[in-house]
Amino acid sequence: MNIEEKKLLRKVSLFSDLDDALLELVINVIEFKNFSKNKIIFLEGDPGSAFYFIKSGKVKVSKLSETGREIVVHFLGHGDIFAEVTLFQKDAVYPATAEVIEDATIGIIRNKNLEGLVLDNPQMALELIRALTSKIMSIQERIRHLGANDAVERTIQVLLALADGHGSKTKNGIELCVNITRQDLAAFVGTTRETTSRILSKLNQAGVIDISGKSIVITDFEGLKTWC
Repeated sequence: MNIEEKKLLRKVSLFSDLDDALLELVINVIEFKNFSKNKIIFLEGDPGSAFYFIKSGKVKVSKLSETGREIVVHFLGHGDIFAEVTLFQKDAVYPATAEVIEDATIGIIRNKNLEGLVLDNPQMALELIRALTSKIMSIQERIRHLGANDAVERTIQVLLALADGHGSKTKNGIELCVNITRQDLAAFVGTTRETTSRILSKLNQAGVIDISGKSIVITDFEGLKTWC
C-alpha cells in the first residue's frame, strides 16, 4: 500500500482504526471515479449497492420532504463517508440523493466486497460496528438540535460546523465553501431561504460574518459562537 492511500483511508472514519493488514485488504476493493460539479452520484430510492468516501471535492446529501421541499442532510468533504447505511442490508435503497457541488474524486466500495472481507475478518467487523454506531449518535445529536433550538441558533450552529469542515482561513476570517448556496444553507438549517437571509443579515450587521461577497466569511468566530 502506498503512503498516500494509507493516509487517505486513515481519514475515513469507517477505517481509521484498522491495522495496516486490514487496510491493505480494503484498498484492494476500492474503485475511484471522478465526478464533475452538479453531477448526481445517486438518487434517493436507487438500489443501494455501494457506499462512498471523498478523496477530494465536496458533496451535498439531501432528501425530499413529503411536500417536495429539499432537506439538506449533510455537506461532505475530504475523508467523509456516505451511503454506509446500505451496508449489511438486503434489497437496500439509498435514503437520500448525493450531488457533487465541487469537482470530486470519489472512492467507491461495493457492499458485497466489504461484506466478504467482514466475514473473513472479525476484527474488521468490530471496528466497522464502532464507526457506524458513532455516526448514528452524531445524527441523533443533530436531530435533537433541530428540535430544540430556534432558527437563529440552528443557523449559527450550521455556520460553525461548516467553518470547521468546509472553511478556509483567509486574512478576513474563515471563508465557507463558495459552492454552498443560500438555498443549501436554508435546507440544512431546516427553514426557508427568506428566513435564513434575514438571519444572515442580522449576523452581518452584528459584525460576526461578512456576506458582501460570493461566499460567507466568518469574521469573528468567537463572537459568532456567543452571539445568541
